[in-house]
Amino acid sequence: MKYLLLPTLTLLALFSGTAAFAQDAVKTEDGFFLPTLEKMAHDDGDKIFTICEIFNGESRTAVIRPNIRCHNAYSIAKLFTVATLGIMEDEGLLDIDEEVYPILKDKFPENFDPKWRDVKISDVIRHRTGFGEAGMLDIDAQDSSKWPRDFLGILLSTNLEYKPGEKYVYTDATFYLASRIAEAKSGEKLNVYMIRKMLDPLEFSEYAFSTDPQGSPIGATGLYTSTEDMAKLGLVFVQNGVYKDKRILSQRFVDEAFERTFELYPVGDEGVAFVKGGMNGQLLYMNRKTKRVVAIHSYLGDVDAILNFLIKNDK
Repeated sequence: MKYLLLPTLTLLALFSGTAAFAQDAVKTEDGFFLPTLEKMAHDDGDKIFTICEIFNGESRTAVIRPNIRCHNAYSIAKLFTVATLGIMEDEGLLDIDEEVYPILKDKFPENFDPKWRDVKISDVIRHRTGFGEAGMLDIDAQDSSKWPRDFLGILLSTNLEYKPGEKYVYTDATFYLASRIAEAKSGEKLNVYMIRKMLDPLEFSEYAFSTDPQGSPIGATGLYTSTEDMAKLGLVFVQNGVYKDKRILSQRFVDEAFERTFELYPVGDEGVAFVKGGMNGQLLYMNRKTKRVVAIHSYLGDVDAILNFLIKNDK
């Protein structure tokens, strides 16, 4: 799991309630863990920027290190891409198990690896495309100015090391490919469709996207958003596709995403808690049983400690 932070020692706790909190309590009387999570963040050296917790329909935020409003979600962007593909499937624009080659056939080079004909969209979003190199197309760790300007051409001219669907190799390349599949299927750039169909209905306040030289979003990383807005996607998943009585995703796709691990990774031993992480300390925690969501932006914060605390106590 790739994991993200910033300066200043001030604390700003934005609570909409005044629930009592005993000094040594794990959570407030109305069920929030946020004061404990704040203390853990301070004890960790204030490496976490912001924590947002949603519980019982209420969202509360603790700002540990005040700075800019929006941060790179890094690999949590992948879950946004998954949700966008889910909306497209719900609207009949694609089938998550259809083959990729017919969608992008005009983009393939003449002598492409024939294994590409067997790649399905579901292989792509489960990191089972067949790529052998884990670090392919990683704009966060590599200098993309040194790459050919045609990022899609880089991928489609790659010989696949494994049979599609066979081996899990985590790489950003798969979700850039997912971005271009979404673009081909919808006729719009991934971010344009995502904003219209998801971010606007979820009342996102501010966002930005990293793109390739032609303006297509990377899809795997480079989504900049506030912690409060990032948490809303987790809320959609724990509420079976609904946000404020608005259906964003079908119950069918939500269930499938959890069951098939479309960027929703189970944690704990009860089968109800899931997580998506991002490079340098980003975290999106979701519990389908308690309906609790915790989102974190940080830079090298100890999000594993917070995650382990949630697994133990969020029952």
